[in-house]
Amino acid sequence: MKTTKPTTKLIAMLLSIFMLSGCSLVDLESPAPQVEIDSPIGLPASEAAFMTALTNDDMREWEAITFELEGLQGFQNCRLDDTFLFLNDGTYRYDGGEVLCGGADDQRVKTGVWEVDFDNLMVVFDRGTSLETRATLSGLQDNRMELLGQVEIFGQMLDIQGIYEYALQ
Repeated sequence: MKTTKPTTKLIAMLLSIFMLSGCSLVDLESPAPQVEIDSPIGLPASEAAFMTALTNDDMREWEAITFELEGLQGFQNCRLDDTFLFLNDGTYRYDGGEVLCGGADDQRVKTGVWEVDFDNLMVVFDRGTSLETRATLSGLQDNRMELLGQVEIFGQMLDIQGIYEYALQ
């Protein structure tokens, strides 16, 4: 029997879904109940205000309080111990926490460079490298921000959304 391209794509997609659920380090079937968290509203008035919000003019650590990956319930639970440290010198430190998700989240600590693209309200990570990633700021209020972006998993681009906050002193 001859296999057509649509059938091959369907098999590849099903295999990817099977592998994603089989390779994860977290339980995707029964996510912990989550408290509903409202998205922050408002946006920074200037690039300087955006930079200050991210770094506190020195460094600031942001902790994930929600994380959603398109199409997968429960996957976000392994992201809730993740932190981002933004330093004013344009470097970052990402700590995936004790519970790693698997796949792209297979390394606990990652470092690199970041910059603000204020015209598009984006944070650009590792510009000009194979690791370049962009996150759009969709809201900033008090000590919370919401970032939207995309991640590639098994050749498919999936939307991600996370709300992060820093501890008030």
